[in-house]
Amino acid sequence: MNKIYIVRHGKTDWNDQRLLQGTTDIKLNEEGIKQAEKLASQIDYSDIDICLCSPLKRTRQTAEILAGNQVKIIYDSMLIERCFGTYEGKPIDFDLTEKQWDYKLNDDFHSIESLHNCLKRAKNFLDKIKKEYPNKTLLIVSHGSFIKALHFNLIGYDENTDFLSFNPQNCVIYEYVID
Repeated sequence: MNKIYIVRHGKTDWNDQRLLQGTTDIKLNEEGIKQAEKLASQIDYSDIDICLCSPLKRTRQTAEILAGNQVKIIYDSMLIERCFGTYEGKPIDFDLTEKQWDYKLNDDFHSIESLHNCLKRAKNFLDKIKKEYPNKTLLIVSHGSFIKALHFNLIGYDENTDFLSFNPQNCVIYEYVID
């Protein structure tokens, strides 16, 4: 059994401008740094064994602030954000967002990572941590869409799931136990 704490990175300028980030490598802004520092002061590190983190700048910065000298960080490309292809850097479009999270449509137009692929990558990551880190408590730092994929893998989903019903916030901890 694993206990996992999942955290979305702190805010970036693109978050504030409501632009799709995807795999574009954006750093934290001042507010994002402060969010991470505030969260770091609230974490009880006594039971966290390791931190797993996406290698993108915004997650690296967040993890470095959160982990400090308390916890070892391992960067894992499986935790990278869902790719939004040619839409990265463009304003968030809610019609597009609905299509991106429609299980039946499984949109991969404009080089977007399909929902099925993102969910499968999240499942593979969860299988990996169960195998490589049995009975460990993990701090995981990743991105909004990938955290959403992890969440629905953990609680279950089907073709009618409303994937837009869960929206991970910046520097908020989500806690799960997995068998």
